[in-house]
Amino acid sequence: MSILDGAFNDAKTMHGAMEFAQAVLDQATPQLDEKTRHIIELTADGSSLGDALGITKEQRSALYDLGSRLLQVGETQKAFDVLMRLNQLDPLDERAYYGLGVACQTQGELPKAAKMYVMFLALDATNPLGYLRLGECLLQAQEYADAYVSFEAARDFAQQGLGGPDVLQEALAMLAVPEIATAGKRLKP
Repeated sequence: MSILDGAFNDAKTMHGAMEFAQAVLDQATPQLDEKTRHIIELTADGSSLGDALGITKEQRSALYDLGSRLLQVGETQKAFDVLMRLNQLDPLDERAYYGLGVACQTQGELPKAAKMYVMFLALDATNPLGYLRLGECLLQAQEYADAYVSFEAARDFAQQGLGGPDVLQEALAMLAVPEIATAGKRLKP
C-alpha cells in the first residue's frame, strides 16, 4: 500500500467514473440556473473557468502569490483555500498543485500532498522541486525506494541546471539520508 495509491487504478474504473459524472451532469443541467448553465456552456470547449470568467493571467498570479505568502506566514488553511480557488479557475496552472501539495504536506496529509505533487509533475515534469517535495512525502511514509527514485530525478534535473541554485545540494542531501541511500543500493543492479 502506497500513499500514491488511488481510487482510479485501472481504465475500467476511470471510464465508469466518467460515465457516472456525465450522467449526473446530464440530469442536473436542466435544473441549474441560467448563469450556471452559461458557465458550463462556456467551458464545454475545454476553456478553464478562469478564461470563461475573464480572469487574467496577472490576477491568477496574484492569487498564487497570496497563497504562497499565506503559507510562508503559517496560515495554511487560508493558503489552501486560495490555492484551491486558483486550481478551480485554472486546473492546468501547475503552481496551484505545488502550493496545494505544500499546504497538505504542512498539515501532515501525505497521501493528498503526494497526489498534488504528482499532478504538479504531470504539468511540469522537469521541475526538480516537485520531485524533492514528493520524495519528502515518500520518505515520511517510509516508502524509501520510491523516495530514492524521486530524489534521484530531482538530482538529475538539477544537474541540468533546472531549479534554483540550492536544489542540487538539497537533492544530494536527501539521497544521503541512510534509509534512502540503502534503498538506492538495493535498486541498483
